[in-house]
Amino acid sequence: MQKYIILLLSISVTFFGCSNRPSGMPALHPCSITVTQDGAPLAGASVVLVNISDTEKGQAWAPMGKTNSNGVAVMMTNAQYSGAAAGKYRIIVDKTETESSRLGPPPSAVDSPEYEAWSEKIANEDLAQFALVEAVYSSSKTPHEIDIGKGASNKTIDVGKAVRVKM
Repeated sequence: MQKYIILLLSISVTFFGCSNRPSGMPALHPCSITVTQDGAPLAGASVVLVNISDTEKGQAWAPMGKTNSNGVAVMMTNAQYSGAAAGKYRIIVDKTETESSRLGPPPSAVDSPEYEAWSEKIANEDLAQFALVEAVYSSSKTPHEIDIGKGASNKTIDVGKAVRVKM
C-alpha cells in the first residue's frame, strides 16, 4: 500500500506541483481593463500596461490583453500568465484596421484561372491601415494609469471619439 501512495504522490508532484513560471517572476494579481470609445465597448483593441513604478524589473513582466466584444481585456503577463505584478502602470490602448479589399471575395473555384488572377491582384493591392484610437493613448502621455496591488484590479477607461488616421 505504501508503494502506491509514494507512486501517487510522485505522479501528483510531476503533473501538478511543477510550475513552468520563469525564475524571478513576481506574484501576479488579477487585472482587467474595460475600454470604451465614446461610451460604447471597444472590441479588438490591444491593451498594454507599462510599469512606471519599477522600470528595471517591471518591464520584464509586461501585462497585456485584447478587448473582447464587451470591451474587457484580461491582463496576461508575458502573454501567458494570468494577472499583473503589483505596481503603478500606464494604460496604453491601440486599435488599427486595414481597409477592405476593393476586389471583393475570391472566386469559388480555387483551381481556376480566375482565382489565380484574383490572387495575383490581391497580393499587389496596396491596402491602407488606419488607427482607430487617438495617438495619445499609444504614447507616454496617456492620461490613464492603474495601481495594481493584492487582490483584483479593474479599471474602465474611455478613449474618446473614434478617429481614422492613415498610418
